[in-house]
Amino acid sequence: MPARKMVAYPEKCTGCLLCATRCSLEFVGLLNPLKARLTVERPVSGPAAISFNDECNDCGLCTRACAYGALALEKGDK
Repeated sequence: MPARKMVAYPEKCTGCLLCATRCSLEFVGLLNPLKARLTVERPVSGPAAISFNDECNDCGLCTRACAYGALALEKGDK
C-alpha cells in the first residue's frame, strides 16, 4: 500500500483552525489548536502558513475537518 502524506493549499485557508482543533481533540483530548500536530498561521494579508510537526502521522483527520479544501491527503513516498 502506498504511503500517504499531508498536503497543504494555504491559498484556500481561512484561518478558522477547525483542522487544528480536530487534531488536538483526537491526539491530546483537548479542544486546543495550540496542541495540534499542525500549525496554521494566518497573516493580515497573503496566504496562510500551514506546517505539520514531526508527530503528525498523516492520518487525515484535519482534511475532513477543513471545509475549504486547504488540506488534502495524497499518495506520497513518505
